[in-house]
Amino acid sequence: MPFFDAAAMTPESSTQTAPVTPFPDERDLPAKAPEGAALWQGASRRVLLCLLLLLALLVPASVAFITIQLHEQHEDDVAVAASRKLALALTSHLERTVESIESFLDGFSTLPDDPSPEEIYTRLLTARLPASVIQVTFVDPSGAVVASNLLPPGNGINLADREHIRVHMNDDPTDREIFISKPVKGRISGTWSIQFTRALRAPDGKLRGIIAASYQISDFIEFYEKLLPEGQGLIALVGFDGVVRASVPAASQLDGMDAAAILPGLETLGSHANGPYVGVAWDDVRRIGYSVHSDRYPFLVVVAADRGAILAESHDFHVAIWGIAGGLGLTLAALALFGLRHSRLERAYRERELKAHAQEREAQVLQAISRVPGIHVLHVENGRAVRIGDATDDILPRLIAARVETPEFLAQVAQGNAPSVAIEHFSGDGEAFEVELVLTRLRPTTEDGFGPADSAPPATVVFALDETAKRMEENKLYQMSKMAALGELVTGLAHEINQPLGVIRLAASNAMTGLRKGLPGEHTSEKLERIIRQVERMKSIIDHMRIFGRKDALTIDPSSAETAVEGTLQVLGTEIRLDGIELSFAGSAGSAGGARVPCRQEQLEQVLINLVLNARDAIRARRQDEPDFAGRIAIAIECCEMDAQSWVLVTVRDNGGGIPAAAIGKIFQPFFTTKPPGQGTGLGLSVSFGIIREYGGTLTVANVEDGAVFTIAMPQVETEAGEEAARAAVASPIKRSEPETSSGS
Repeated sequence: MPFFDAAAMTPESSTQTAPVTPFPDERDLPAKAPEGAALWQGASRRVLLCLLLLLALLVPASVAFITIQLHEQHEDDVAVAASRKLALALTSHLERTVESIESFLDGFSTLPDDPSPEEIYTRLLTARLPASVIQVTFVDPSGAVVASNLLPPGNGINLADREHIRVHMNDDPTDREIFISKPVKGRISGTWSIQFTRALRAPDGKLRGIIAASYQISDFIEFYEKLLPEGQGLIALVGFDGVVRASVPAASQLDGMDAAAILPGLETLGSHANGPYVGVAWDDVRRIGYSVHSDRYPFLVVVAADRGAILAESHDFHVAIWGIAGGLGLTLAALALFGLRHSRLERAYRERELKAHAQEREAQVLQAISRVPGIHVLHVENGRAVRIGDATDDILPRLIAARVETPEFLAQVAQGNAPSVAIEHFSGDGEAFEVELVLTRLRPTTEDGFGPADSAPPATVVFALDETAKRMEENKLYQMSKMAALGELVTGLAHEINQPLGVIRLAASNAMTGLRKGLPGEHTSEKLERIIRQVERMKSIIDHMRIFGRKDALTIDPSSAETAVEGTLQVLGTEIRLDGIELSFAGSAGSAGGARVPCRQEQLEQVLINLVLNARDAIRARRQDEPDFAGRIAIAIECCEMDAQSWVLVTVRDNGGGIPAAAIGKIFQPFFTTKPPGQGTGLGLSVSFGIIREYGGTLTVANVEDGAVFTIAMPQVETEAGEEAARAAVASPIKRSEPETSSGS
């Protein structure tokens, strides 16, 4: 049962026949023609023998040369691999070191708003410094040193000219990250160090002070010297700014070392990507190694070995290789003719052996894949499916086997119309499954491994990955988002129902008064009809809330976009109006009966409610600075043609000030929110993005004028047949693929 294409693994062979020149008639030959022919054949054999001897000498020499080259390459690869491991370990050590210092600096955010110099000095003296941190200093907003653990208040030292202090001297509320300086010589400690600084800011972003930790560079150097590769190896810590923080061996004074001068050829510095390093350093030593960039901090670690030392260790091996090559050349010269006579037999034997090994490896690969949880492997041949590795009698493998044995599936495979990756849904014994099928057609071969065997349908290997648990988890995430949004809707629902209840109470009271006074029956009938209308209104509101809270199914139910917008307005209308925000809606004019999309109404309403609530929150945030600001939210539906397909565009636009440029690219990421802590889960837009993408649409965002606009684009379903096709897009086998989406500009 071959899994790989045997013909692709074995180079095609061809036999060329030399043109045959007819011999002249014997009567035309001279008397000694047979002797001349024998001499020619003997000369040919001698020439062939000389060629064989020459090849017998050249081949071992060539093999020896190539072996040495490969060995050198192997040694280089081993050196690079070892350098990579060490660089990764040193990068991890660096990140842990910086992380401990960062956590230490974070602890000073608890300082009082206006501490006295004595309080700061006491705090610095009692602070437990991280390893290798020799000093911690508090600097006021003007750059003056208030105190350090080595210097009491009133010292008169000013650090405003230092880069690591000057970078924080602003009122930027976003400046809350740690800054890592170039090597500097401390004015207090007198020691070369790297400065880790963080700005302490008030809630409004005003600078309260700067806390700085001085890390002693010599500790880095001592640590690197213990791990230095043999020979004239090198370890260097380089910042993304191109300045070397520490190196072993040291090239010059620490102040102002340039990586371009010390490590020429370090091409990965500009790309911020990991990669090998090869170059001749400042000391004229050629080194080979690896550079690793930190994913968290602007540093890379370079570890390089002395290539001359690497080659020196291989000298004895090279001598042995040349000796073996000489002996092998003599042996090959003796066996050349014998090898020629048996070459065809050996080739046939090797081919059969390779084929047997390939089939064994293929079987082992399939067995190993079948043991992965959630993956089922089936071999389909001659209309029959055989399960590989899985001996259980679960319902899902039986359903998959029944599916791949259907005439429809076999016909698609035989005609080459079956896609290589597809999503299918199965149900049985009261359970529903979503399975991703991966199809691999096996190329038929003859016994010798070349060419088609016959016209029978090709065998197929089917890999089935159970995606049911993943989809259920996604649906749980959708449900969590809806439940979180329900909390936002409670106030609006209370206001919306309170008004019909008041009308019902007043109408009932008037009806009772009319009965007591003996008014005509029309009076009472009118009041009762009013009560019925208000009850129907409340029922509609409650039904929408029940639909919104209902758990999602795994099937598509096309709905009207206008109906979803009207449901959203009915749920949120009162709450938005009570906030003094103008909420408008413009429906589509190009679709009879409303624009229909392949998405269930409750899920489309969930997305719209999330977008409207986000717009409302943006307007509320803007009103904190502009109390009399007139907020506006506009919902619009438009039908258009794109790429020969009808699309429905639903836009939600507000004038809440828009989304910050730094956040617009992350707005759809899970748990990302621009709201203050405790006022947002960060799930609403992420879940909305996933819902629209799941149904073949896109959700994008852009800033326009003084606000933001979210655009939902979904394929339009115009007829009942179109709705059936939309439902079949999920339930039909071997059809659906994931669309490409955009998260906005």
